[in-house]
Amino acid sequence: MTRLSARVLLLLSSACTGTAVAGNAPQLLWQTRGFSAPESVVFDAARDAYYVSNMASRGEGATPGDGFISRLDAHGNIAELKWVTGLQNPKGLALANGRLYAGDDDALVEIDPDAGAIVARHAPEDGGPALFNDATADATGNVYVFSRRLDTVYRLSAGTFAPWVKVDVQASGRFNGLRADGDRLLAGSWQVPAADGGEQPGHLSTFALADGTPGRIGTTPIGHIDGIEPDGAGGWTVTDFTPGRLLHVDAEGRTRVLLQLVKGTADHLYLPQQQLLLIPLLLEDRLLAYRWAPGADD
Repeated sequence: MTRLSARVLLLLSSACTGTAVAGNAPQLLWQTRGFSAPESVVFDAARDAYYVSNMASRGEGATPGDGFISRLDAHGNIAELKWVTGLQNPKGLALANGRLYAGDDDALVEIDPDAGAIVARHAPEDGGPALFNDATADATGNVYVFSRRLDTVYRLSAGTFAPWVKVDVQASGRFNGLRADGDRLLAGSWQVPAADGGEQPGHLSTFALADGTPGRIGTTPIGHIDGIEPDGAGGWTVTDFTPGRLLHVDAEGRTRVLLQLVKGTADHLYLPQQQLLLIPLLLEDRLLAYRWAPGADD
């Protein structure tokens, strides 16, 4: 589908692309179809391309090794659907050190974008499946990924892959989203154990990059956090996967809904200079693009 035809389809079928809830709402630009459970998207400025992770089949009866990465041009058109293959259920993506990294079930996968090929798989020290999800990189090129099996944030630094922080999941829950932001790592959980033995929605935890000291943004639960993206003005946009919402979170942890989308609203991308939001809809095999910038209400 071309970008132009996607725009025409959106005008004819706006109900499929979300409902603006708050003032200063994102404005729909285009959409791209044809993915297979798209989970995460990043922009490679050096190559003027987007990369989208596709989990493909998943859960009981999934086909092993059918996950892949798609490459899109700068306008959102699919240049190569199965650009990198041979992954399990690739989820979070990060760019650093001239490489693309993908959090996968078994390992942190390292990809050479020029060759479009996997060059390394970084696995836990015990060799077991990592159950990695999101990946992120800090300004110095360190890459972080969370293991849901080992409740540990791992770090790839100067070629060494090792445990970085053991997480108290009783306090924070298990993380689904990660984002390096300045001098700290932001980590968003799906749910958190409650005092009554039940569960409450997840929140944003923080870890100082210097020494791993933990903290938290705000005190109010947020939701089933997937993507976390700085808004360029001191807050963040956050995707809430299960109810299918795009949220804005300010520095004190106060939230408001920017868009009501659909279940499966996954790990998004925000480019502040372009005022561009890209949101994968995992259960609908689509990628949506919006124009948005934080305003006076944010």
